[in-house]
Amino acid sequence: MKKLFFNGKIYDENFNLNKTLLVDDGKVIFIGNEELTIGERCEKIDLKNSYVLPGFFDSHLHLYLFSKSLFELNLSNIDNFDDVIKKLKEYKNDSNIIYGFGWDDEKWNIKPDKKFLDEIFKDKYVILKRRDGHSIWVNSKVLNEIDIDKISHISGAKIEKNCFGEVTGILRERAVDIIFEFFKEKVDIDKMLKEGVKKLYSFGITSICNMDGGILPNLIKNKYKLRIMNSIPLNKLDDAISLGIRSGFGYEFLKICGLKIFMDGSLGSKTSYMKDGFTDEKNNFGINYFDEKELDEIVDKANKNGIYVWIHAIGDKANEIVLKIITKEGRNRLNRIEHAQIVSDDFLKMLKNKNIFLSVQPSHMILDIDKIEKFLGDREKFTYAFNSLIKNGAILIFGTDAPIEDLDPLRGIKVSVDREIKGKKFFIKEAIDVIEAFKSYTINPAKSVEMENKIGSLSPGKFADFVTFTDDPLSFKGEVNSVFFEGEEIFKKS
Repeated sequence: MKKLFFNGKIYDENFNLNKTLLVDDGKVIFIGNEELTIGERCEKIDLKNSYVLPGFFDSHLHLYLFSKSLFELNLSNIDNFDDVIKKLKEYKNDSNIIYGFGWDDEKWNIKPDKKFLDEIFKDKYVILKRRDGHSIWVNSKVLNEIDIDKISHISGAKIEKNCFGEVTGILRERAVDIIFEFFKEKVDIDKMLKEGVKKLYSFGITSICNMDGGILPNLIKNKYKLRIMNSIPLNKLDDAISLGIRSGFGYEFLKICGLKIFMDGSLGSKTSYMKDGFTDEKNNFGINYFDEKELDEIVDKANKNGIYVWIHAIGDKANEIVLKIITKEGRNRLNRIEHAQIVSDDFLKMLKNKNIFLSVQPSHMILDIDKIEKFLGDREKFTYAFNSLIKNGAILIFGTDAPIEDLDPLRGIKVSVDREIKGKKFFIKEAIDVIEAFKSYTINPAKSVEMENKIGSLSPGKFADFVTFTDDPLSFKGEVNSVFFEGEEIFKKS
């Protein structure tokens, strides 16, 4: 049955306002201002003067980890270490393993150590992920189960020790993945994902690039009303090639897309791969997972077998190496960098007219603002340099890296436009136009996975995935009121 949505303020692909949207079989067949004469066999839906935008597309999100975080101890936004300890003491959980996330030691006047956890949790394993997701804080019970010496010799893994050579309980980068795999519990993944998807709806998100490649069987089984562009874990590359899987394999609800590769760590954990050391640690240049030759061989192998790559790069040196590799002659045009957080003059010159996609997370500015000047000094002008990236030919696509950051797309869009954090302007010359910012959350991500003919804007022939707002979202006044997927309402604010 056809559906006529009328009496609205509907943004089309050119961001002009229209009053009417006609949908048939889940797709838009008309958008405009004309009053349509529709027969009785058409459902009429009064938008009641609501504003309408296409569904948001989060280009970098960890669906499993985000969904799992809804069931974990949340230590986010706690500035005082004593308050962290208090919350840990108050936490009640019947499980043998305590999982948590969100702590940020840059806000404390003390360093996290296993001894604090040992005093509180004597009989349970404790694994607490840092705010940026690149470090964990564990107790002695966890450390006693693993081979510290073996892990410390793995490239890209880092085990923190104090001045006496004692392990502190802080593990970074690849050591984090090893711990989570070792302590993998039998959890109800489907239950977690169901709640996570519901949460996405509440923010108007109808499409995502999912960086958690290991949940593919669950996604196939559940067929969520969500357009999922799924990553391929690096350790599954050979399997994908042997099975004949290529980027773009799948259908409108679930596609196999980019090979996810880590080149370095994060700014917060001081593991981003840098040309020069951090301002407060001159001899710390971060961590690189691969040298240039190794990464080039991986990208070459993937691209020659029809698989494009999504490469995590935070530090300026990491970004320069990755850009050089993914833009070589003959490489896949959909190769992209995830984050591109700290760049350089050399990077911008290399980027010129390359026309590549950069998957960036504007709301991370809020997370990192206190660290940028402290860790980078004069190099802070090269962080989140959105306007410079666009001027030099990049196509920006926005995401949140949830659960690292809040899911709300409007939060990221706003900070990319006004560049205001905690009442202060942050390199306002790197601000971008509001329409460009909304495109970075809608049509641009669709283009990055060759879905622009099906989603990303409201125009005839595309799926009717859209969000209604109480006021104009382009003025940052509106709130999500309802969400439609192929013309069917899947969320309504109570």
